[in-house]
Parts: sequence; structure tokens; C-alpha cells
Amino acid sequence: MQIFINDKSFECPAGATLPEVLEANGIKTDNIAIAVDFSVIPRPEWNHTVLQDGSKIIIIKAVQGG
Repeated sequence: MQIFINDKSFECPAGATLPEVLEANGIKTDNIAIAVDFSVIPRPEWNHTVLQDGSKIIIIKAVQGG
């Protein structure tokens, strides 16, 4: 199935969870927030979030600055 991470298209197996997709694409999970189809997913729910064909994932990375 096809999903989108920050508007970039990726293929993944049907029934893939959010952590599986992140790991398969080498995305580090430190200091990030994730929204799937415009809903923020709390970190404790990541393992239970099964992606659907066409899911749109937005990854927001926190950075320090002044």
C-alpha cells in the first residue's frame, strides 16, 4: 500500500503500524511529534496505530533555539 510521509510517497505492507513504517524508513523517533491524517498521535498509541492505504503522516521535529 502507499502512504505519504511529509508529502513523500512510500510503499509499505498492508497492516503496517506506525513504528514499523518509521523504522523501515530510517526515521529516528527522538524529539518528534507525529500526526496521521491530520490527527496528532500520542506516543503511547504509536504501537497501536495501523496505517491505511493513502495515510498521510506528518512528522514534526522539535529543535532548540533562541
